[in-house]
Formats: sequence, structure tokens, C-alpha cells
Amino acid sequence: MTTPQDSDFRDGMPFLGSRLWIDFANSAPVALGDFLATPEGWTRWLAAAGLKAGAGGKGAAGANLAEVHTLRAALARLFDALRTGSRPAASDLDLVNQYLAAGATPPRLSWRDGGLLVERQEAGDMDPLAAISTDFADFAAQHESARLRHCANPECSLIFYDTARNGTRRWCSMSACGNRHKVRSHRMRAAKLECS
Repeated sequence: MTTPQDSDFRDGMPFLGSRLWIDFANSAPVALGDFLATPEGWTRWLAAAGLKAGAGGKGAAGANLAEVHTLRAALARLFDALRTGSRPAASDLDLVNQYLAAGATPPRLSWRDGGLLVERQEAGDMDPLAAISTDFADFAAQHESARLRHCANPECSLIFYDTARNGTRRWCSMSACGNRHKVRSHRMRAAKLECS
């Protein structure tokens, strides 16, 4: 059985980008609408993403949707800059850096079970926009540009990071766009056979 964290869609929203920041950028798909258009939608998305709505005062009630939408647009542009190897806009980097600084907490050392541990704040305990920005920063340091993709379905606006071993993923989701492509291809082959 799959858990909500394993599914391509959670509470009807796409979570198929392979990274939190990409899933955030995907929160306004052309075909499905803007899931973050209202504070209630933001609360639903946070819950589906496993982030605390009240963390850092930027949860549901404290959400400034203009900030949410601005960061989402910046991350979508940064996706394309990383994918193409082009220089990102300084304003987009500055915005992400702003959230990184606001959410930054230094690691803590503790002694447990006879050993020294380095404890870091978990993403679920951070301000949601800081957690999303931190995920982007962690990703940007070690990504492979060739694995950043747009769904091969021309009617789909979703983006993803291809984590498949062979790096040949074409669809945002095999259960959505991939399956539609298979059905369409099968019908076209069947129609050709009937015409022959």
C-alpha cells in the first residue's frame, strides 16, 4: 500500500517533482489551477507536503499569499535557469537567500548514547518558505542539469527531477500523462490497422 508521501498526487495535488521545491513550483498546474490561490489551499498544500502550517508564523493564518506566489515564481524561473545552464536572475537568488537567512538555525551539538551528534532543524519544523528555500539550496549544490525536465505532454505544465537510474523519465507521472500517451498511441495503432 502506498502512503500519501509515496503517491504522485496527494489530496488531489501533484507531488511528483522528486523535490519539495519542485513540488512547490508545480502547485499551479495549467490543467488543474492554482492550489495556493487561497489561505485554505495553502494550508492543504502544506499538510500534503508534510510541513507545519503554523511554523514560523507563516502557516495558514499568517500566510502572505503574495510572498508565497513570489517565491513560487522565482523557483520556477530558477528551475529553468538550472535546466538550461543559464545565469539566474540576481533578484531570484536574493529572494531565496532572504528565506534561507530568515529560517537559518545553527546546528547544535549534543552528547547522546556515548557519542557526539550534530542536530539540525528538520524541514517540517521550519517556516514553510524557509524549508522550501533550504530544499532548493541543498538541491542546487548537487543537481544534474540534464535530469531537470518538463513533462513530455505538450498540454502539461509540470516539471520534475528525473531520479530514474537510467535517466529516461519523460512524463510527470506514468499514471497521468504517461498513461494518456499509451492510450493515445494504442488507439492510433488500432486505427491504422483498421484502415489497412
